[in-house]
Amino acid sequence: MSSIAQKGLLALSIVFILGGLGLTIAGVFSPAWQVVDIREFRAEHQHGLWWDCIRAEKHVVAVGDFYDETPLHCMYKFDNSAEMVIENTLNNIDEDGAAGESEHHRFWAWHKAILFFIITSQLLAFLSICTGVCAPCFPPTAFVFTISLFIALICSLIADGVFFLAANRVDNRFVQGMVGTYEQRIGYAFYLHIMGTLCWVVAFICAITTTYKFIAGRDSSGRRPLAPVTHTEVFELYSVDQRPFSSKENLFTWQSQRAATHNV
Repeated sequence: MSSIAQKGLLALSIVFILGGLGLTIAGVFSPAWQVVDIREFRAEHQHGLWWDCIRAEKHVVAVGDFYDETPLHCMYKFDNSAEMVIENTLNNIDEDGAAGESEHHRFWAWHKAILFFIITSQLLAFLSICTGVCAPCFPPTAFVFTISLFIALICSLIADGVFFLAANRVDNRFVQGMVGTYEQRIGYAFYLHIMGTLCWVVAFICAITTTYKFIAGRDSSGRRPLAPVTHTEVFELYSVDQRPFSSKENLFTWQSQRAATHNV
C-alpha cells in the first residue's frame, strides 16, 4: 500500500510539472505580455519578451468597439534590421509621432534576464521529470528530483517578479502617442506563466512528500529483525557453557552475537 502511495504522489507531481511546463512555454512564446490599444493609430500593440506584434488596422464599428481586419504583424526584438528602424525612428522623434512607442520594441536587459530565468526553470523542470521517473528503481534520485524542481520553482518566481516590477515602472507602463498617452495592461501571457509557476508549487509539495516516503521506505526495508531463538539452540548453548542464563541481559547478549553470526 505504501508503494502505491509513493508512486501515486510521484505520478501526480510529474503531471503538475508537465502542466507547468506547458503553461510556461505557452507564455514565453506569446507576445501578449504587455498590451496597449493606441486609438489614434487604430492599432493594438503587443509587447512580448523577445518579439512584438502589431495589429495595424482596427475599424470602429461602435463606441468602444473595434473590428479586427488584419492579422498580427510581428517582429523579433533581437532583429538587427528592426533595431535600425527603431534607431531611425527615434532620431526623427520630432517628426514621427510613433517614435515614443518605438522604445517599447527594444530588447532591454530585463527582457533578457526574464528569458534567462524562464529557460533555466524549464530545463530544470525537465531534469526533475527525468530523475523522477527513475526514483522508483533508484530512490536516491528522489533527492535530485526535489532539488531540481525547487530551483526551477525559484527561477520561475524570480522571472515573474522581475517582469511585474519592470512592467509597472512608469517608463514601461505608459506609451506616448502623437496626442495622447496610453497605459499598457499586463496581458494573458504573464498569467499563463503565473499558472505554470503555481503548478510547480503543487508539484514541489508532492515531491517533498514523495522523497520522504521513498527514503523512509528504504530505511525501513534495510532493517533486519532478529530471528527467534529455538529451544534446541538454547539447550546447545547451555550444554557448552554448562551454566544457565543468569539474567535477561545474558540472553540478549547471546541473541545479538547470534544475529551477527547470521549476518556474516
